[in-house]
Amino acid sequence: MNFDNQGKAEYLQQDKPTNYSVIRISVALVTRNRPDSLERCLKSWASQTVAPFEIVVSDDSDDNHAPKIEALAKQFNCVYTRGPRLGLYANRNHASLTCTGSHILSGDDDHTHPQDYVQKILEVVASDPQRVWIFPERNYNEPNAPLLCPPELHRSGCGCTPKDPSNCAAIADGSSVYPRRIFDQGLRYDETYNFGPLWYLWGKIIYKYGWRISFSDATFVWHYALSENRFSDVKQLQNLLECTMYVLFVNALWIEPSPHNIIWSILYLLRRSICQDTMLGYKVKTRLEIKCVLKLLIQAWQFPHKLDYCQIKHFNID
Repeated sequence: MNFDNQGKAEYLQQDKPTNYSVIRISVALVTRNRPDSLERCLKSWASQTVAPFEIVVSDDSDDNHAPKIEALAKQFNCVYTRGPRLGLYANRNHASLTCTGSHILSGDDDHTHPQDYVQKILEVVASDPQRVWIFPERNYNEPNAPLLCPPELHRSGCGCTPKDPSNCAAIADGSSVYPRRIFDQGLRYDETYNFGPLWYLWGKIIYKYGWRISFSDATFVWHYALSENRFSDVKQLQNLLECTMYVLFVNALWIEPSPHNIIWSILYLLRRSICQDTMLGYKVKTRLEIKCVLKLLIQAWQFPHKLDYCQIKHFNID
């Protein structure tokens, strides 16, 4: 491991040739209206035994919160940028594209990290810099919970444990490392919904374009639980169910097209349109309204135009 004149770690690749001679970990940290949570997160980054190459704070906050967020970013020597304020995944795209390192590590403002988090990630990435590496999380209130591989998309639109965690389509939304070339290739997070399980779709897209995604339990992030108020919000639950069904239909129509997948998608759509349903953690139930069903189906049918818009290039990953 070598250090530059700012004390930031870089891994020189001597045994395994890559398109990058040095691994530079950029943190793409997204935040919105949570200065206290962000401050706790940035203190965690500042305590790392090995500092990342850079931390980009992409701020989607309302105008009344933005000055404090910007001040915090500057206090901790981060790159501050105003987000597009078009939802979480538009902000993830913006943060990632602002990064200048060879590898982009996704970050959330409600996470903290073990002090050797970056050091462990550098060691894992150095073993194969051309993979996407995903790392687990632990709820801060459950310090002894097992470190499990994040789920990948199930036919229900929710998640399931990958059959092969070393070669899967799972994504750890706030703790995944991407080679910069994924974004140079033109791949992007889907921005259709402001929030929801679009990370399942992101994992499927990356996998479809030939990138290997591998789970590592070498390190993890601490996740701080959000306010319980959100789990009683019927409107938010309905939006979440709509996004879930959108993800399912995009996968069934365009990413893994098959009659089998389409039939399962239709069955789950009917179930969530006729019967009240819920999602993990929610204390309420709701059903999809007809206007939501029509909207998600139209959006799913238009998905290929989004890929065309991205102007995706086919790179030789090896």
